[in-house]
Amino acid sequence: MHKFFYITLILALLISGCKTKKENKENIETENIEEEYFFPEEVPYYQNITEAIPDKFYPIGWSKDGNFAYLIEPADEALGNYMMGIVIISTVSNEVLWDWYTEPEVEEDLYREEIWSKEYDKFKEKLNKYKIIQQRNIKLHDAYFNYKEKDYVVWLETDLVKDADFGIDLVGGSTLYIKSPQMGKKEIINRKYEASMILTQQIAGCLISPYEDRIAVIVRNERIGYEGPPNIIEFEVFGTNLTTSFIKK
Repeated sequence: MHKFFYITLILALLISGCKTKKENKENIETENIEEEYFFPEEVPYYQNITEAIPDKFYPIGWSKDGNFAYLIEPADEALGNYMMGIVIISTVSNEVLWDWYTEPEVEEDLYREEIWSKEYDKFKEKLNKYKIIQQRNIKLHDAYFNYKEKDYVVWLETDLVKDADFGIDLVGGSTLYIKSPQMGKKEIINRKYEASMILTQQIAGCLISPYEDRIAVIVRNERIGYEGPPNIIEFEVFGTNLTTSFIKK
């Protein structure tokens, strides 16, 4: 009887071990799957802008560890040729992990999907390297939003400095905050600008990661055009998590 029990136990352990090895192998294979990507859809962040030219924002997607990728079409400031860039940032450290832009002096008359197709292998390699999973129908949430039954608000405090050449106030620095009545308040990032030519800064909205309790905040800047009017609308992306480092008072 004891002998039969021990044999049964050994067989069960062997089966369990084989199953665990198989599951681990499947998990590793899943993590290493190569993603394919399509040209992303634009998410407008510059509503109610009539006389300025905006940089256009095309979010691509997130990784499961806080990386975020987007495509940008910089405003054409009388250069006469189309420009495009791909940027991958860490919304954990708020550092640019990788970026790529078309060269302004290149005379090759390519546009949007043509550049995407021509450079696709490079984009795919980098997006896969940083484990970006592309999403569809990405929604830009307001600066006030609810997440997992908690309320949050994101806001900016800007420091204005008088520009000696123009005699007007420009943004010399700003601090980005997030606050929740349930969680408390924390600083996301503090930025200093030199010769920024930024007239105003506003929160355009937030993107919520589908994988973590994490957001990317889109900050909208209006700056003076390189050769004067029209002004340019630019964006910056900063990330933070929604669960830690809050200070409750």
